[in-house]
Amino acid sequence: MSRPDVVGYACALGIMTGTSADGADAALVTVERGLAPRRTRLIAWRHRGYPAALRERVLAAQEGILPMRDLLALHVEVGRHAALTARDALAAREAEAFTPEVAGLHGQTVFHDPHGKRSGTPLSIQIGEPTVVARSLGCRVVSNFRMSDILEGGEGAPLVPRFDLHQFVSDASDRVLLNLGGIANLTRLKPNARVEDVVAFDCGAGNMLLDAIMASVGPEGARFDADGAEAARGRSADDVVEEFLADPFIARRPPKSAGREEFGVAYLERFLARTGTLSLADRMRTAVEITAGAVAHGVSLSGSGKPDEVLVSGGGAMNRTLLEAIGRALPGSRVLTTETLGVPVSAKEAMAFAFLAFESVSGRPGNVPSATGAQREVILGSVTPAPYPR
Repeated sequence: MSRPDVVGYACALGIMTGTSADGADAALVTVERGLAPRRTRLIAWRHRGYPAALRERVLAAQEGILPMRDLLALHVEVGRHAALTARDALAAREAEAFTPEVAGLHGQTVFHDPHGKRSGTPLSIQIGEPTVVARSLGCRVVSNFRMSDILEGGEGAPLVPRFDLHQFVSDASDRVLLNLGGIANLTRLKPNARVEDVVAFDCGAGNMLLDAIMASVGPEGARFDADGAEAARGRSADDVVEEFLADPFIARRPPKSAGREEFGVAYLERFLARTGTLSLADRMRTAVEITAGAVAHGVSLSGSGKPDEVLVSGGGAMNRTLLEAIGRALPGSRVLTTETLGVPVSAKEAMAFAFLAFESVSGRPGNVPSATGAQREVILGSVTPAPYPR
């Protein structure tokens, strides 16, 4: 196997913990050096789920009900979990010859308030102690990615569009990159798009509502609707779909970003109260149609004309019923997954933060002002050095 540290390639590692709070993903990659576009190639990917007790505390932190000292302890525990996940990826057989020169640690978002509407101060907080990861991996760690953009007046999200541009821009196809994590977000790339042409934003709840319904009223121990099987048996309540698609966030023009503050417990409770007479299957199908409708509206806000391709990633890419609903909502566009272009649906966001970490330590900007609303391009993150001298 050729080593990645020869001229032309860098080795990086990305660790992603999403809004769904189901655990951490780690992706070991190589990134092309030199001029754009700098492509990223996956070497190894691993997922490590949160133990039930840890996930319960993460969710409490996201809802703002975890005591401060417990939150500080959780900050270190999430860092340990991220480090273990990263070591899982490094232990993969195909990864043995690769040593990362930098790791990107997204951290677990517990509060996102980019314009200070709730707290009085623009901020976005991700927990996960980077020193724990730097010590475990023996390399620099870039973390706290969002604040540099927020301090320039941006949303601090989405940040994946810079990776999308480098990885997926085409000279022929009009593409939408759709990530269906806890929140659904999209990136629109017109043919030969440059950074100033990129449109990207959060468009609504992704898996968050679907998973929360299953956890609340589904079979005991259920965490999600595997393959969308439950939703496939149901019928949607069109009046409920119409009502929820009238949500002000969905209608709002970008730039915009969302979290559990918009689509967390209060949103779930509203949905359950509104659908109290429906079966589980009908509730799930209704939630699927809400998600698909929010995506379709987001695509309409992203630019004129229909995209040639919608390339889906994230956990929702494995929900066949949801993908079929999105396809119906976007006639004339091919709905595919990022697998068709060599990027596994579960690994894409971790790959993106490996790429962004490499951009940061290379002195290059990582945000896309046309997507976040920031005043200018900025280098993202805080760098934690490897603790042991070489």
